[in-house]
Amino acid sequence: MRPVTPPAAPPTPTLRGAHVTLRPYGAGFSDDELRTLYGWARDDEVLALAGGLPLTLDFEHFKALFLAQLPRHNGPHEQLFVILDAAGELVGRAGLYRLDPPLHRAELGIVIGRRDRWAQGIGRDTVRTLVRYGVEDLGLTRIVLFTYPSNERAQRAFVGAGFRKVRTVRRFSLEMGAHDVIEMVWEAVANTSQ
Repeated sequence: MRPVTPPAAPPTPTLRGAHVTLRPYGAGFSDDELRTLYGWARDDEVLALAGGLPLTLDFEHFKALFLAQLPRHNGPHEQLFVILDAAGELVGRAGLYRLDPPLHRAELGIVIGRRDRWAQGIGRDTVRTLVRYGVEDLGLTRIVLFTYPSNERAQRAFVGAGFRKVRTVRRFSLEMGAHDVIEMVWEAVANTSQ
C-alpha cells in the first residue's frame, strides 16, 4: 500500500493593498534586498521599535542563514512578506506567525525599516492587507499583536486597521530584561465591516 501524501499547499500569493504590495518571502530576494534587511537588523532606532539586539553577523553569514530559513517562512505555521511601496521599493517586512488553523487565529508582526517612510500610512495599509488575507484566504477570526507602550504611532495604525487594546503584558527577555508590551487584538465578530 502506498503512503498517502497530503496535497501541497497552494503557493503564498502576492498581496495588494491600497498603497503597498506584500511579496511572499518564498518569491526570493536580490542581494540588494538582503543588504537592506541586513541594515535594518543593525539599526538601533528600528530595533528599538521592533525589539531585539543589533545583529553581529557579517553580511555573508546573515545571507546564508537567512536563505537557509526561507522554505519555512511561507508554510502552515507562518506567512511572511516584504513590504513594497507603490514605486516597488522595499520599505519593510510583515507577516502572520503562530498560525493556528483549528482555532482560526494568528499573531501579526510588522517592521517598517525605512525610517523616511514612517508615518505615511504604509503600516496601516499593510496591516489591513494582512488581516484581509488572514480572514479571506486563511479563515482567521482572531489576530493578535504586541507593541511597545512607547510606540504610539504603531498603536494608532493598528487601531485604524481594526485592532483594539486588550491589556498590558509584563515580559522578560535577555536582551531587554523586564519590560511591558501592549496586547492588541482584531476579531471578526468586532470587525464585520473589515
